[in-house]
Amino acid sequence: MSRLWFKGGVELDSDCDLCVAIRQGRWSQLDVVKSHAEDGCPYCSLMFRGLTLLVPDVEIRLGFDASFRFKGDRELCVYTDPNGSLRGLPEVEIKLQYKFYKVGAQNSHGPPGGTSSEEAFTTARKWIHDCLTNHKLCGVGDARPLPTRILDIGEDQGVDPTRICVVESSSGQTARYIALSHSWGGDKPIITERANLEDHIAGMPFSRFPKTFQDAVRITRKLGIRYLWIDSLCIIQDDQEDWEHEASRMAGIYRDSWLTLSGVCSTSPNSGIFRQDQAIDIGAPEDGGNSDDPIAILFPAATELQNDLRLSLRFAISHPDFDPHARRDDTSFPLMNRAWAYQERLLPSRVLHFGPQELFWECMQSLDCHCGQLKWRGAQHMGSYVNASHGREDLPPKISHYAALEVGQRKKQIDGSKRRHKLLSRWQDMVEEYTERRLSFATDRLPAFAGVAAEMVDALGMRYCAGLWAETMPIGLLWERSNCTEMGRPVNEARSAPSWSWASVDAPVSFLLPLTVLEERWRKPTVHASVEEIRCVPQGLDELGRVKLRESYVMLVAEVVQGSLWFERERSGKRSFETYRCRLGAARQHGYNGPTQLTRRSYLLQVGETEPIMFVPDVSPCARDGTWIWEGEEALYCAKILESDECFYWLVMKRIDDGEVFSYERIGVLCDPAREWETSGQKERIKLV
Repeated sequence: MSRLWFKGGVELDSDCDLCVAIRQGRWSQLDVVKSHAEDGCPYCSLMFRGLTLLVPDVEIRLGFDASFRFKGDRELCVYTDPNGSLRGLPEVEIKLQYKFYKVGAQNSHGPPGGTSSEEAFTTARKWIHDCLTNHKLCGVGDARPLPTRILDIGEDQGVDPTRICVVESSSGQTARYIALSHSWGGDKPIITERANLEDHIAGMPFSRFPKTFQDAVRITRKLGIRYLWIDSLCIIQDDQEDWEHEASRMAGIYRDSWLTLSGVCSTSPNSGIFRQDQAIDIGAPEDGGNSDDPIAILFPAATELQNDLRLSLRFAISHPDFDPHARRDDTSFPLMNRAWAYQERLLPSRVLHFGPQELFWECMQSLDCHCGQLKWRGAQHMGSYVNASHGREDLPPKISHYAALEVGQRKKQIDGSKRRHKLLSRWQDMVEEYTERRLSFATDRLPAFAGVAAEMVDALGMRYCAGLWAETMPIGLLWERSNCTEMGRPVNEARSAPSWSWASVDAPVSFLLPLTVLEERWRKPTVHASVEEIRCVPQGLDELGRVKLRESYVMLVAEVVQGSLWFERERSGKRSFETYRCRLGAARQHGYNGPTQLTRRSYLLQVGETEPIMFVPDVSPCARDGTWIWEGEEALYCAKILESDECFYWLVMKRIDDGEVFSYERIGVLCDPAREWETSGQKERIKLV
């Protein structure tokens, strides 16, 4: 008789290959599990049936030689075997979570297998009620002013209404409404244009809506709300003036929403918000308990186990990583890597995310998910945030954002300088988080950030200049492109913002110093440069959006030294790779191409006869094929900005012919403890464009 092991109240058979693998965290094979299932093993039978229900083409997709690997107490991975029946194909991994239990035992394995289930909505309503009732910071969800246009989905049309109307709200009209945050993806959604505006006001058939929009309507109806805001339908997309006007109001639209829906796992308007068939709960087949079966008579205990055994099997729940610098999961949560969605998540009081397996919740005071693993339990430690010297601490992003905005608002004992420190620290965090996200159009770099910028303008009371603050200059100029191994935008391509703004580069950026460094007692920085004038001319109606490039400039006064650009690359020698350096001018003269793959030392900067040092340019002087595209004068100019902690900070520029006078474009920034280059001692006026 086989020996039984007990795990979680369920006996495991020592003669069963699957049971041994579960107990010892070992490997098993798909064909072995299938064979044992055919021989009557209840565990193998449930596991094989469950797997074929979750992944109907499991044997085709993973191959007959697929392997099980049990990890931890409730997790397993199924791998293809590229050396077996799927020889030569890439290895596939499916992560699952499982639980064997008996009839009558509580199955607390996790959320249901679909995000449209009534159980999911029960959880959502609980979060909303708790927030409206107990979170003073989030508000009680009163009616708020409606956006310029809003979708009216009616009150008595059921979950699937017949027609949806675009309503142009009257001045002062208030109501509760829901806003949608979604990915436009590669599919152009249904949009409102001048030509169809009247038709959309008259009413659009619900059937014309793409799946994501239909799901948003259904969610709004189930939550008992009449109005829904979707950007592509509520902004006239071919009217630049209307687009700029509505973009300038984006902060208010999301902030005033009763709730914002986030289709976080949706990749396009047609991919939908809901996800189904992520979990199953199965038992023995109905005929498994045939009392006339000789096996049932000989082994009644085994038959009872077979009838009572249940398996809960689901695709493993993945959670977004809220570390702002962590590598994001583009597969499971693609919306979180989109730049436009960044402010759509931060600005509202409440956000309900529809993930691939479950719902999760963010508001100004809470973070939670259906399975409970994301639940934030640090509220009791919030007091330490006020006295901390920097901003983010270990708070979830949304809570960190509103903690920075609210600190000092209600507590008279917190002085203005501490509040300003918190806000500027939060600003730097936001810029670094935001610039790691992708945009379809580089020209949206400033508009997609204008909502959170508007919040900060109100909170700081400072002058906003294309992503920087006039009051923090010239420290604000000391930002750098933080990804050193990817080719920057070619130098001859049009910028999306003035060169001195971080919005001019299509790459992640980071700040070299805190914007409040001059106010910190333990640091004694010496500022060598000053800013005489900042001119920032909006391109349209939104003063926080795009700016006119040649008309927007910073007039800098600083000492300047002249340098030259070098590059370093490897070339194949007789026995090994040899590293060589070459000045850009000499490379052109001898017909050498530039680097096509970057390292941290691909480019160097030399001043005088000093040793060239590593330099990461904002823009690439050559195309991706190595062809040089740097035109005009080859000299670089380095403006001495600041000295702090025995480290010298230089702004690197390239001179350009700006018509009547010479102007300068920022090319990058240098920070080096050994680079106190000797200057003439005379300061120059530099027009940065």
